[in-house]
Amino acid sequence: MQRHSAEWPADTLREAAEQLAAAGEAIAALMRDAAAPVEPRLSPHGLKVLAVVSARPGRNLTSVAAAAGLGLPRASRVCAGLESAGLLLRRPTADDRRAIGLQLSPEGRAFLDRFRRRRVDRMAAVLRRMPPDQRGALVAALGELVLAVAAMGTERS
Repeated sequence: MQRHSAEWPADTLREAAEQLAAAGEAIAALMRDAAAPVEPRLSPHGLKVLAVVSARPGRNLTSVAAAAGLGLPRASRVCAGLESAGLLLRRPTADDRRAIGLQLSPEGRAFLDRFRRRRVDRMAAVLRRMPPDQRGALVAALGELVLAVAAMGTERS
């Protein structure tokens, strides 16, 4: 991604970054609140593992741990808890019957769907409180923000 050449003064950029950080914290709190009424209650690590497994079913524990940003021992404990809660299944993989892949159980899929639905509903409620023209500007800006964040990730690699 190309960096935009029109630079802001450093103090203006810093103020914008502070507002963005505050918005990120408010959204994170909203997401935590959205998770609260969804049963069973899971830790952020548990939610992350379910999302990772949902995105690529059949991954092994090492791959899930890396994708979730967890150490292997912690990921193992989280997966064991999710399995005992009936949300995660360990199954031999199709290409190597000795290897174990992780997948969501039907209950795990239903849980993740409920959680995601609630999260989107909460964000929609926030957006309804904004003037319509500001919503459009926000959505456009967020698309650019996602691209900029992704570009920063590829620059680190």
